[in-house]
Amino acid sequence: MKVVVTGPECCGKSSLAAELAEHYGVAYLQEPARLYLKAGYVYQPSDLLAIFRKQLELETAHNHEPLILDTDLQTLCIWWQEKFGPLPESLQSHYARQCAEVDRLYLLCRPDLPWEFDALRENPKDRERIFALYHSDLTARKLPFMEIGGEGRERFEAAMLYLNRYPNSPNFEGPLT
Repeated sequence: MKVVVTGPECCGKSSLAAELAEHYGVAYLQEPARLYLKAGYVYQPSDLLAIFRKQLELETAHNHEPLILDTDLQTLCIWWQEKFGPLPESLQSHYARQCAEVDRLYLLCRPDLPWEFDALRENPKDRERIFALYHSDLTARKLPFMEIGGEGRERFEAAMLYLNRYPNSPNFEGPLT
């Protein structure tokens, strides 16, 4: 099973993903864009395609094990459309296949935490609109998701309650700590 922590920038995705991975004792994949982009770098579509390939490579390397992802292709697809317009066919077809996976759950983080500066962040005043894009995409694709809001422990506990609803997955059946 794969659990994807998703949502607009600065909504606690990375912290929640890392905390869940530690709690459940499963692999954690950091957001590939953070590994690729550098502060102040003006990225191009070719950079997003490189991040796309890295995302696929990382996920494939962990294909048959439980996994917590700090974003997946959804973020890249929304980001691309916001910055560059329509998706290229390669990205669109991979995202469609990824959405068909039955073992992927989404935790959609609300932008209800204060925005904090980070050189890679771009939308301090537009997070609610971006959140709506994520929500619309998950709904339109009929993907299983839960909105996660609040602060600190409240977010973590809400995420655990959602994940623990899937008892057929031995890797997420109840607290391990």
